[in-house]
Amino acid sequence: MVKKIFIALLSFTLFLWSKAPVAAITDFSTNYSINYQINKAGLTHTKFDISLTNNLSNIYASEFSLSIGSTNLNNINAYNSKGGLDPRIATGNKTTSITIPFKENILGKDKSQVFQLEFDSKDFAHQLGNVWEISIPKLQKTDSLNSYNLTLSVPTSFGSPSAISPTPTSKTSNQDFVTYRFNQEDLILKGISATFGTVQYFDFSLNYHLDNPNVYQVKTEIALPPDTTYQKVIYNQLTPQPDSIDLDIDGNWLASYILSPKQNLDILATGSAEINLNPVADFPGFILEDQNTYLTSQKYWETNNPNITQLANELKTPAKIYQYIVDNLIYDYGRLSETTTRFGAANVLDNKDSAICMEFTDLFIALSRAASIPARAINGFAYTTNSSLRPLSLKQDILHAWPEYYDTTTNTWTPVDPTWGNTTGGVDFFNFTDLNHFVFVILGQDSQYPVPAGAYKTAGEETKDVDVHFSTKKPKNQQTKLTIKLPEKSFSGLPINGTITLENTGNVALYNQSVSFVSDHFMLDKTNWSIPVLPPFSSHQINLELPSTTWTSNFTDTITLTSEFSQASKEITLLPTYTLILNNYKYAIIISFSIIFLIITLKITNKHHQNKQL
Repeated sequence: MVKKIFIALLSFTLFLWSKAPVAAITDFSTNYSINYQINKAGLTHTKFDISLTNNLSNIYASEFSLSIGSTNLNNINAYNSKGGLDPRIATGNKTTSITIPFKENILGKDKSQVFQLEFDSKDFAHQLGNVWEISIPKLQKTDSLNSYNLTLSVPTSFGSPSAISPTPTSKTSNQDFVTYRFNQEDLILKGISATFGTVQYFDFSLNYHLDNPNVYQVKTEIALPPDTTYQKVIYNQLTPQPDSIDLDIDGNWLASYILSPKQNLDILATGSAEINLNPVADFPGFILEDQNTYLTSQKYWETNNPNITQLANELKTPAKIYQYIVDNLIYDYGRLSETTTRFGAANVLDNKDSAICMEFTDLFIALSRAASIPARAINGFAYTTNSSLRPLSLKQDILHAWPEYYDTTTNTWTPVDPTWGNTTGGVDFFNFTDLNHFVFVILGQDSQYPVPAGAYKTAGEETKDVDVHFSTKKPKNQQTKLTIKLPEKSFSGLPINGTITLENTGNVALYNQSVSFVSDHFMLDKTNWSIPVLPPFSSHQINLELPSTTWTSNFTDTITLTSEFSQASKEITLLPTYTLILNNYKYAIIISFSIIFLIITLKITNKHHQNKQL
């Protein structure tokens, strides 16, 4: 008896989006040889050479179906040695299903249907500003898979990749293309990610709307995009300028404003962000000495929840936590059109099919913290060329959330993106840091604060407040201003108190700024001060006490303060203390004579008045 097998019904999926089991799939063995060839304009031509072999003598395949992780396929063509085949195409939300019917039924054990499939797509390679990025979804391992050979060919003009994951097993090149080959098992675990270029630049314009509905004055603050291990921010404008800018424990730059009763205030911040594939050279080294802040349970990060605790004990490592989330949560595109409610980590375990980036992030943080791995959340902007493969959460101001964990081997916060790892069908966003994530705020000590740019809106208003686009590198303006506040004259034998203020008048943050003190007469125990970080438009004040001298000291001295970008001087005249006594003595004599004169005058006036009465 002959069994006629419709492979289309088995839904064999190369880049599998559904995890439904397939029936009788061991009746066949499948061999793939695939080449992705990218041209200089970023168009990818893909060719599949497929061999479908019967494992039993009484079966044959009627048709074959696969699903490609792209919604933008063109020039789809299927054929075999006998001529063209007529594929049926169905496009879904984030995949294209291709069904290839066979014109000839091949029966018998070890007999094969050998055919080819070709198509073009713009979804796999993108030139983003200064960078080329390539993302190939992973292969879904099935029982029928016998062999899988994949090559990636890129133009030689792209140069060497600054990052590529997984590591290719070999590389060959000719005048036009460089071709990379990969291990089959690596491609089952993750897709291919490659970046050509090391630095990306964004221009940004951010609007913040503050409102004080009270009948009294309030002090409030906004969070400005900060520098991070991989990010350098260059500011062109911050209008109006804040009263102060402070650095919190997570590294956020918080700009403070005082609002009068019933006042509304609109703030504009513009500038550029430099996103680096490798840690920024001048960003100070960071060792997390107190990890407890990033291990505690908080709202949405319920580390004490029994389900969270049990799962964390099973997974144990950031890599396994990441992969569990990628494999088990399902992105709910329907929630993007709603006013979203944040589920939190514990709740999303009961609603795995209704997650968006907030839940992917919260679950990673909660599981990591429960496994004693410091973790925190990032809110910011992420650039996407396909909102189905790399979705973002907010419609009006396109923002994204992703987590970071602290790597104790490198002493760095390491960003990962389980959301996009899930929605791209397994592209590696764990070992591979891209150049599309622009940090607005860091949430570590508090799961809800500070809020990012785009979330400062007046009640009832739906304005677009975030504008980010690619740019070229902007020059960095590094300037400071030193101000000395000390009296111009003082008396010997007494200490002199004042302040030194170092103000950052440039447009980038300054790190490890040193202020040195020089004087011919005043000898200080400390003549050098170090300021770890000075954000743009901010200042740092140092209390200064000049020591007391002898009571008879009499001199004029110029003290000089020097920093990397500025210098200030102050001339101080020191008078002997006895001049103070003499001056006071003179004043005492004058006051005494004045009092005597007043008394005499009053007595004469009184006597004259009495005589007049008589």
